[in-house]
Amino acid sequence: MALALVYVCFLATPRYEAESRFFVQSASGQQGGAGAAASLLTTGNSGGMLGGFVDGWAVADFLKSRDSMQRLDEKVGLRRYLTNSGWDPFNRLSEDSSEDDLYRAYKASVQVSFNALEQIDVLRVSAFSSDDAATLSKALIVLAEEFVSAMNQKGVADKLRVSEESVKLAEKKALAARDVLTTWRTAHGNIDPTATVSMLLNLSSQLEGELSTAQIHLDKIRALGNKDHFMLKPAQMQVAALKKRLASLRARLSGKGNTEALQLKSYEALRNAQLFADSNLTLAQQSYQQAMTDTLRLQRYLSIIAQPVPTDRPSSPRVGILLLQALALGFVLMFIVRVAIALLRGLRHG
Repeated sequence: MALALVYVCFLATPRYEAESRFFVQSASGQQGGAGAAASLLTTGNSGGMLGGFVDGWAVADFLKSRDSMQRLDEKVGLRRYLTNSGWDPFNRLSEDSSEDDLYRAYKASVQVSFNALEQIDVLRVSAFSSDDAATLSKALIVLAEEFVSAMNQKGVADKLRVSEESVKLAEKKALAARDVLTTWRTAHGNIDPTATVSMLLNLSSQLEGELSTAQIHLDKIRALGNKDHFMLKPAQMQVAALKKRLASLRARLSGKGNTEALQLKSYEALRNAQLFADSNLTLAQQSYQQAMTDTLRLQRYLSIIAQPVPTDRPSSPRVGILLLQALALGFVLMFIVRVAIALLRGLRHG
């Protein structure tokens, strides 16, 4: 009891505390806190609650880590806020202390608890002044926001990497298909064999009509029975010319060698390959856009429920509790001493 009074009156360093509350919320509207629990009770959907639990736990675990301590030290100079060269053995930290000592002081000053039901993180920061407690609390909230932002960036990178690679590959194949088709058109001097074949087929149909008319006209002249008829020879020449032209046209379309039919076949193969590549590119781009939409919809951000407000009076040491603890410890020690003395006396008399 006396030692506790000496510590409280002469050694203990007053500490002030600032408390803040926040949770991780997604852009889709799913969030931690009572909303997730209510969603589970009303709809039975535990997806949002599970996601909020993982995110909230991750933020709390990060704030407790040595990494968080190092970042806070770089941001605000943590060591000068926790340095205390007084006689208080529980709050003593010298300016030249090691990082391990600084981390122990950090863990003693920063307490983070996660409410799994409401999915709310509660951050309590204690320091040697109320202003210092508020400063450290605000800096830690900024670190938590940066941590959530980093989780978003990593999530976006992981989810979009496959889609981006698919789009790049589809673009490469589509460009290659266009280059091959352009090379073919340049080599054959034909922009659109389909249109060329269509034109030749129309011409062939026209020539067949003209040949039919000319043949009928020749048959009529021959029916007259006059072999010296002045129109006989011109009619024969017209029919022969039409047949020759039609035969040449058909040979060009589907004869031997590099015919229009063979060119059309190779062209359509290349054209179909290009259309297929363009279609794949369109699908890949649509998939990428959908993945981007889904990713943005699932992005998370830190929502502050209560800003850090420091206490006006020191939160520690708690004199009443400390004295009660000392008194209880004194009674326990006194009881142990009496039991030991009684046992020793019993042994001596025995």
